[in-house]
Amino acid sequence: MEKVEVRWFPWMGSDKPLVHLSPYRPQDTLRIGSLFLAGRKDLLPFVGENKIDVCLALWVLPSGVFAYHAHRRTGTPYSVWALGTDIYRYGGNPFLRGMMKRIIRGARGVFADGFDLAKKVEERFDRKCYFLATTRPLMNEGEGDLPPSQSSYRFLFVGRLERVKGIDLLLQAMDLLRDEQVDAHLTIVGSGSMEPWAREFVAAEGLGGHVSWAGNVSDNALALHYNSCDCVVIPSRSESIPLVFSEALRFNKKLIVADVGDMGVLGRQYGVAEVVPPEDPTVLKDMMKRRIERGKRKEDHEGDAKREELKHLFNIETSVERFLADYQ
Repeated sequence: MEKVEVRWFPWMGSDKPLVHLSPYRPQDTLRIGSLFLAGRKDLLPFVGENKIDVCLALWVLPSGVFAYHAHRRTGTPYSVWALGTDIYRYGGNPFLRGMMKRIIRGARGVFADGFDLAKKVEERFDRKCYFLATTRPLMNEGEGDLPPSQSSYRFLFVGRLERVKGIDLLLQAMDLLRDEQVDAHLTIVGSGSMEPWAREFVAAEGLGGHVSWAGNVSDNALALHYNSCDCVVIPSRSESIPLVFSEALRFNKKLIVADVGDMGVLGRQYGVAEVVPPEDPTVLKDMMKRRIERGKRKEDHEGDAKREELKHLFNIETSVERFLADYQ
C-alpha cells in the first residue's frame, strides 16, 4: 500500500489534546482561533498544488472549517465525517452549532462513525447522515513471536490510558479475579495520562504477575497481540464504536464491551460480544470469569454466524465505496 504524505501546518499549538481545549478559557480561545485561521490559510494552496478533487474532513470541527473555506474559495466539494467529540462536545454550543450547521449543510456527503452519532447529527442539523466505519487494513498475521503467558487465559486492552477508556475499571476487575484465584492475564497496549496511576495500582495490589505493559506498538506488534490473546476487553465509560472493536472482529476474538455508544447494541444484535453495564468493575469481573469458563469448552462458537456480516460493515473497502457514492 502506498504511503500517505502528511503535511503539517503551524499554529499556536498546545500540550493538551484538541478535545480538551475549551472556548471558555481565554488562552484556549486564542489557540482555537489560531488553529482555525492557520488551517484555512494552509489548505487553499495545498488544494491547488495537489489538484485535489474532493476533501474529506475528519471531524466537523475543526477540519470542516478548513474544507468549507476551501469550497467557498475554490468550489472544491467536500464531505464531513463526524467522529464523536465534535458533535457530543460542541454540538450544543450556541456559537459553534451555527458554524457546524453551515458546514454540514454545505457538504456533499455527511457521515458519522457510529449509528447513535449519525442519529444525533440528523436530529441536531436536519441533514441525512450515514454510518461510515473507522477501520484500517491491519494485517491478520504479524511476524515474530510474543513471550508465552504464564496464565491459561489472556485478556487484551488496546487504547489510550485515560479515564474515559476505563483502564482503572479493568484493573480493579483484574484485582478481583486475582482475589478469587482465577488464572488470568491482562496485556495493556497503549499509553496516556493515567499510566502512572495504573502502574502504581498494579504494584500496590501485587498484580505484576497478572498484568503486562506493551506501551505504544507498531501495527505488526499489535497484530501479534491480537493473535495471541483470547479475549479483548473494552471497558469504556463513553464511546461510539472504537477502532479496537472492529480490529478484534477482524481477528475473530471474543469481546467484552461496556454498554455505551453503539457497542452494546452491536454486541447483542450480532452476538459478537458480552455486554456489561459501564463503570461496574464487579460485574466486569463476573463477565470475565464467565468468559474464561466458556473458553474452556470446545463448542464455544457463539457469534460466529453473524460475525462475517458485521466484519463486512467494518471493511475499509465498504467505507470507501460509501464515501465515493456521493461523487458518482
